[in-house]
This record gives sequence, structure tokens and C-alpha cells, in this order.
Amino acid sequence: MKESARKEMLKDVLKGFEEREVKLEKLGEEKSLNELKNIVLHYLDLELKGEFQLKPNKVFELGRKMRNEHSLTLKDVERLVNFATPDAFKERTGDIKMRLCHQFYENYLGYFVSGLYHDIIGDRRLRIDLSKLPGFIIRSRIGVKWGFGYKHPGGVLIISGYAGGYLGEKMRGGTIIASGYTGDYVGKDMKGGKIVLKGNTGWRLGDGMSGGKIVVVGNAGEFVGINMKSGLIRVKGKVLSFGRRTGGKIEVWKDRGWVEVQ
Repeated sequence: MKESARKEMLKDVLKGFEEREVKLEKLGEEKSLNELKNIVLHYLDLELKGEFQLKPNKVFELGRKMRNEHSLTLKDVERLVNFATPDAFKERTGDIKMRLCHQFYENYLGYFVSGLYHDIIGDRRLRIDLSKLPGFIIRSRIGVKWGFGYKHPGGVLIISGYAGGYLGEKMRGGTIIASGYTGDYVGKDMKGGKIVLKGNTGWRLGDGMSGGKIVVVGNAGEFVGINMKSGLIRVKGKVLSFGRRTGGKIEVWKDRGWVEVQ
């Protein structure tokens, strides 16, 4: 079978799966906020015990497992992040503050959420608002990682509030739009798709990316494009420095047009 025929067959299979998921969402009962909060608490309790230390993919797979076990729809995932998660974090505030003092503590919420929606987003949209999360986590800049959009497969992920670091890590397709500022390592090892950052971003933008496109409307930190193999990075604001790369293209906004950085 030719590669083009394989792709068409896979496309038909995925389309059928997405249509089935939409039908199930319409037929299924909406999960209560308490049930959704308990899912987040389960993740948080494991994280606070150190179960995921330096193992973001393990959190991602937990998210996929939990979505399947609880038959979550895309709407459930959206409600889980926007309404249940802030309450769950408030409930564990004391434990989280204690863990923030630990040098190896990192919060993997984004990886967990990425797992929750990975198998059901298809070509649809997921809108999440992170502005209601406890401010002390974001202000501390210690133990913050997030990892939203990890292995993002397709569709559109729209994030309001602080989107954290490692946004779009190992992204494969689709689009991620972040309206606020972001942390370090956005687009790390990115393989495809598009990331649009409407605010400022941190260090090592596009670290190791081998495909896809990143557009930053704001400013970028040190080592933009470091270890980059292919793909495109565009920064309209200021850039502190560029990293050494083996390929790809980086462009900056100058004199009302995009200018390539050699």
C-alpha cells in the first residue's frame, strides 16, 4: 500500500473516531465538578508524594488513563481545568507550599491535562483559563513547569493566563495560542504544528525543535533556537540572545518586515 493511501485510510479512521466522540459527548451525562475535582486531587496527591519527579511522560500517561477510566469528554476536560482545578489547588495549598521548598519539586499540571485531552481533541478547540490558579505558585518561579500542549496532536489549544514553561514540548500538529506570558523551553523538541505567543516568553525558545512554527509577538529571552534542527521561529519583540543551531530559520521584525537571522 502506498504512503498516500495509508494516510487517507488513517484520516478516515480518525474522522470516524472523532465523530463517535462527539456523539458520545452529546449523549453522555456531564460530570459533576466534585467528581472532576477528585480527579485533579488524585493527580496532585501523587505529585506531592514525588511519583512524577523528572518523569513528565508518566504524568501524561496518567492523564490518558484517567480520561479513559472516567469517560471524560472534551467539555469535561475544559471544565476540569477552568473550574475544578483552582478548587483542588486551594484544598492542597498547605502541602504545595511545603513542597515548593523542595529543590526537586516541579508541578506537572500541563502534562496531566495534555494526557486528558490528547486522544479526544481531534480537530476541535479546547479553551482553558489558568488565571484562577493560586498566584503564589506562579510568583515563586520555583517548582513551576506546567507542560501544557505536551505531544499536542492536532486541533487548537487556547490558553489564557500564565501558560508556564515547556509549552508545546514534543508537539506534533495543530495550534497552540497563549495570550499571556510564558516560561522557559517553549516548543522544546517540537516536531510540527504552530505555537503563537501573544506575550513575552523565557529562555531557550524552540530548544531542539525539528519542525513546526513558533511566532512570538512579545519579547524572548536567552538562547532562542538553541539546538534547533529545522522549523521556523519568528520574534516581533526583543531577543536577548540566539543559541547555536544546526538548521531551521529564525526571523525578527525589523523595518516593517521579517528579517532572517544568520
